Order: sequence, then C-alpha cells, then structure tokens
Amino acid sequence: MAQIENWLSGGDLRSDGASDEVAQVIIHNPEMLPDLIASLDGEDAVVRGRAADSIEKVGRILPDAVVPHLDRLITALTEDEVPMVRWHLAMVLGHLVMYEDRADLIETALLERLEDDSVFVVSWVIASLCILAFQYPDRLPGIANAIVPFEKSESAALRARARKAMAALTEPGASLPPGWVKSEHLHKDRKG
Repeated sequence: MAQIENWLSGGDLRSDGASDEVAQVIIHNPEMLPDLIASLDGEDAVVRGRAADSIEKVGRILPDAVVPHLDRLITALTEDEVPMVRWHLAMVLGHLVMYEDRADLIETALLERLEDDSVFVVSWVIASLCILAFQYPDRLPGIANAIVPFEKSESAALRARARKAMAALTEPGASLPPGWVKSEHLHKDRKG
C-alpha cells in the first residue's frame, strides 16, 4: 500500500498525477487492487482523490475485481470530504450496474448523492443513474423523476446535464451522450 500511496502523492488535486499509471499497474496486477482501495482511507486528500481516479479507470476494464469492494466505495462516496473522490466513485458505480444483485444498493447510493454540494459530483451521479436506467428500464421512471428537478437547477451545468439525461431517458431509441459510458462492457443503447 505504501508504494501505491507514494505513486499517488505530491502536488495538489488540480493534477491527476500518476493515477493513469497506477490504474495500468492494477489492471495488469489485480491482486494489488486491495492496496489501492485501502488508499481511500489515508489522511492525504491528494492520495485519496487520485486513488479514486485510478479505481474508476480500473473499474472500466475490471469490474469483476472492483465489485467486491462496492460497500467500501459507497462509504467513501458518502463520507469523503473531497469532491474528486466522490465524483470518481459515482462514476465507478456506473461501471458496476450490470451486477443485478447490487443494483438496488447502487441506485440508493446514487440517489442519495443527488444532494451533494458539488456540481461535478451531481453531474456524474446523473450520468451513472442514466446508465442504470438503460440497464434496467423498469427503474427508469423513478430515476427520471429524481433527475427532472435538476432541469431548473441554479447551476447551468446541472441544467444542461439534466436536459441531456431526460432526452436520453424519454426519447424513443435514444442513446446516452458520448462520454457518459466509459466502460467497454456496457451498452449505450436502452434495453427494451
């Protein structure tokens, strides 16, 4: 763990540092993933932010390795004071929606984060909720009801994100906007 934290430390949160490189190390050595996850418990906000970034990148490629850590990731999504940690973990949850036995837990965690005070976090929560709705169309009405109020948000970015989300969720044959689905294992088109 100390080695991973060393790779992720230094500078500030305006830089991703070595998070891409750490993600590649973990992708090629998945047995090191628990050490990366443990970096979320450190005191250094930079390390935690970059660890979350690396975990998000690993989750795109190795969701089976990441999903056993879902409870720990949701705890950090809920409790970490660093917005960068929370938005990357909101993205991770979007990578894990295909695990049907975890879908309720993922949906609940994401819906709770719609109250986050960071526009970036809420933006990625909305995207991950849409991915969830595309995976499970029966969840679409509830998710749409939770997102639609953001069309009147004080934040122009959230208004735009909500409009795109609602178009994707309600227009027949619609797909998710480019860039929302970063996982190769998920389909961009709505089922059903």
